Amino acid sequence: MTPRRRVRRPKSLLTAWLRPPRRPRRARTASVARPPGRKPAAPPGQQGRWVGGPAAGFGSRSYDVYLPKGHRRTAKAPLVMLLHGCLQTPAEFADASRFTAVADRNGFLLVVPHQEGRHHPQRCWRWYESRNQQRGAGEPAVLAAILLDVLAETSRWRVEGGRMYVAGLSAGGAMAMTLAATYPDLFAAAGVHSAPAYRSATGGSHAFAAMAGRTRVPPPAVPATAIAPLIVVQGRADGVVAAANAERIADQWLAHHSAAGDPGGAPRTRVDTGRLLGRGFTRIRWYAARGRRVLEVWQVDRLGHAWSGGRAGGSYSDPEGPRASTLMWNFFRTHSR
Repeated sequence: MTPRRRVRRPKSLLTAWLRPPRRPRRARTASVARPPGRKPAAPPGQQGRWVGGPAAGFGSRSYDVYLPKGHRRTAKAPLVMLLHGCLQTPAEFADASRFTAVADRNGFLLVVPHQEGRHHPQRCWRWYESRNQQRGAGEPAVLAAILLDVLAETSRWRVEGGRMYVAGLSAGGAMAMTLAATYPDLFAAAGVHSAPAYRSATGGSHAFAAMAGRTRVPPPAVPATAIAPLIVVQGRADGVVAAANAERIADQWLAHHSAAGDPGGAPRTRVDTGRLLGRGFTRIRWYAARGRRVLEVWQVDRLGHAWSGGRAGGSYSDPEGPRASTLMWNFFRTHSR
């Protein structure tokens, strides 16, 4: 009998910042990053088009905008900011997550900022540093500046300012969580996939413990600010970001909601289970006044550190399980500022 060849995958998308770059290997659920490209060829099935944007202020990052199928520049459209994980390029993540396909079907714009090698050798967002966890400073300020830059454009597209959202995977998910906490006045809702809680690490030495769910999640500041409505997707078999992080994020959101004195009172909870595209799941939803979902957590069976329901062969995506991009958009579209 021929022995089975064992394929090793990097321990984490986020461990990359501790070691020099190395040639990535293909894993069972992930096609690790190809060399970055600014204007990628459209993948099969993509019907919209990419438009390059300039660098934005506060230290600057470049970005691209995806204009969906049937886009009319005079019509205002919702906007989703997508934040890639380590070792990914923005276009890879947008395609692997199926967000371009969801944008084509629903007519919203995507903005995909680039975390470039000069800012981090493996293109990770620096969610774990205290200087990048504040409003008006560091990477949150850079990303807010990009959002406002896209909002100000009127010749190539028009953004519906009250319907701007953010979503991310892993390091990008952690930064999406940070933006939900620091800029809830800009983002009407956020999607967090496979990421730790906001401020669960305050330096590089704490990052791995936070990913394992072993650090303390700080209480809300005084005066407290509510975090933007949130949808969380987490794999129960994730060996990089522990499954317990989904509950830690939910507890953090509820603590901020309570401390901010929301007049609607404590959200009501509903729990259900099911199976989608070959994977079981548990879904927990919290409802505020008038039945609006304000917090939603999906825990997916047998899902590792990969985007649930993503494109087969995509970068850090698993084709099985609930399609996270569709779940997030269905949540986002119920929220506006």
